[in-house]
Amino acid sequence: MEQKIKQQTKGTNEDKKLLKEYLNQYYISRIKRVQLEKRLRSICEEINAPIGGYGYSPVNYGGTNKVSDGAASFVYRISTIETRIEEQKKRVETALLNVMDIIDLLDEDSTERMILELRFIDCKSWKAIGKEIHLSKRSCFNYQNRALEKLLECGVLSSL
Repeated sequence: MEQKIKQQTKGTNEDKKLLKEYLNQYYISRIKRVQLEKRLRSICEEINAPIGGYGYSPVNYGGTNKVSDGAASFVYRISTIETRIEEQKKRVETALLNVMDIIDLLDEDSTERMILELRFIDCKSWKAIGKEIHLSKRSCFNYQNRALEKLLECGVLSSL
């Protein structure tokens, strides 16, 4: 009997873990988009940086027939990153809709739903969530666990 209960608990914990990973997809997509935007800004700053005079020599020592990638490589890199950013924006939008569809299964005025929205849509830390709702971290975790259990009872995993 105890072994059966342990197996059910283990299965429930694994299901909760899978559901949390699914709900976390929006947060991860947002982080990737921000990384790409930082990379683009960095490349633009590199292009706009003035040419330094350090190591400049007015005498030409040859090598003038060497062709470098120059500005073309920057344009190509910028174009590639801009394309990736647009693709990532689409992924972020899709992930947000997926997460919202799942959370919509909870009661609209429930604390469980509010905590999941703050965590997985607003991407707030546990400390910020506790401060906003006036609960301890432990209470927030408990509400999250209840919400995940309710979602699992609705059969959410089978529809993912």
